[in-house]
Order: sequence, then C-alpha cells, then structure tokens
Amino acid sequence: MSARDPSDLLSVVHPAVRRTAIVLLHGLCSTPDELLTVQSSLRASGYPVHPMRVDGYSFDAAAPVQQALPYERWIDAIEARVKALRTAHDRVVLVGISAGSSLALGAAIRCGSGVDALVLMSTTLRFDGWAVPRTQVLLPLAFYTPLGRFWQYRERAPYGVKNERVRAWIERELRHRKVSSAGSAVIGVGHLREHDRLIRHVRRNLHRVQCASVLALHAREDEVASLANVDLLARGLRCQSFRSVVLGNSYHMITIDNDRHQVVRETCAFADAVAHGTPEPFGALSARPLAA
Repeated sequence: MSARDPSDLLSVVHPAVRRTAIVLLHGLCSTPDELLTVQSSLRASGYPVHPMRVDGYSFDAAAPVQQALPYERWIDAIEARVKALRTAHDRVVLVGISAGSSLALGAAIRCGSGVDALVLMSTTLRFDGWAVPRTQVLLPLAFYTPLGRFWQYRERAPYGVKNERVRAWIERELRHRKVSSAGSAVIGVGHLREHDRLIRHVRRNLHRVQCASVLALHAREDEVASLANVDLLARGLRCQSFRSVVLGNSYHMITIDNDRHQVVRETCAFADAVAHGTPEPFGALSARPLAA
C-alpha cells in the first residue's frame, strides 16, 4: 500500500480548521521550541500554525549580545502578522506562554477584533510565585536607573520545571548552549525592562481586549507567577467566554513539564471550539486529573 499524498490528508480537514490561523508566542528572550509540543499537535490537526520570532524579543543565536527593542515594536510585529493572516483566514488565535501571554494580550489590545481568541499559558502579570525572592521589589532600580546597566538575570533551578528528568536535560543544554527549551540562560536588563513596561500596559488595558474567547492554563505550583494572575485575568477581561484550567503537576513551563499532554489536549480542544463556533461560558473553571 502506497503512502497517502499530503494533499489527500489536507482534504479531510474541516474547512473551518483550515481557515483558523494560530500564532505561537514563546517566552522572553527565548525560542519557539518552548511551544513545540503544541505546535506539532495543532499542525497534525490541520491548523495553519505560525510560530513567531520577534526582533528584539526572541533569542537571536547569531547575535553575540541580545539587544532588546521597545515592547511597542514587539506588538508592531504581531499586529503585522495578524493583518496578513486575516487576508487568507477567517479567524486568528494567539497562543502565548509566560511573557508570550503578556505579548498576546498586548497584541489583542492593539488589534481589537482582528484577534478572535487567546490561549494564555503561565500568564505573568505579577511575579509572585513561591520561588520569587523578596528582592524582586528592588527590580525597578535595575530597570529604570543607571544602577542596572550591568545587571542581568541568570536562569537557575528549577528552570520552571517540576519533572526532574526534564530539569536535568535543561541543565545539560545550558552547559553547552546559551538557550534551552525552557528559555535563555541569561536575560539582560533591556529585555526585562521592556517586559515590565509591557506588563504595566497590559494591566492598565485588560478591559480593552475584544476577542470573544480566552483560555487560561496555569500550574497551581507555578514558582514564578501564582494563581492570582488568573484572577487578574478573570476580573479584568470583558470577553464573552473565559475558561481557566489549573494544572496540578507542573511548575511554570507547562508545555514541557508533567502536564504537557493535558496542555496540548486543552489547547487543541479550545482551537476546535473557536474554529467551529462553540465557545464555553464566561468563568467556567476546569480542574483536571494530574497528568502521568
């Protein structure tokens, strides 16, 4: 039996799926590898998936030093991609993790009805997780005064991951490379300052997000951002359908941790609901069993 032509497989995909474009937004100074598990499953389902690299936001392997651009330029790039996709698709969904969630929200504020739905993973509008040091309150001195010119954040254990085998793999990666699937080994003050500015902008303007449907996925034990961040979304957003899923067996990087299979299932099911026009009611809370 001969292998089927890929065009034959495409023909069995529902037209609503093919007309729903999905943009993936990774975390700060990182790469699209953070969302590879989601990307693979969405593409296998027939969705046009567009993982984005954003100048001055994404990690640039060719650059000796990572240079940040103003967060407005980050949003400019996503807005341009959304406008281009809408010329060929009926719907556009933004999927972001960590800082990528803030970026997705910022783009939704800018694009208005141009964005139909959001998947927000490990949203970090407040750094209040259990591993965040008390000295966090001093960071504005580093961000906005000359004192921080030479300061940088260095990634350290647990690297956003509860799974010990994955954590050990990340440690090996960072010993040989400047970046892993959990992000960059070092983040400079420029990127952190622009992320802080982005967060402040998003928190002031959450009520301006116009998209109809939002799914928030967040780990109960997130060491960077507590579940209070999901409460901020629930109170601030004015969308028709908001659903939150609390994951029970992961830390911050939920796409590569113990609950990664559930994250993929929830994201694909949400994309299907958006594509076929079957959103869930506002405020629905889902508590799922722990992933194996």
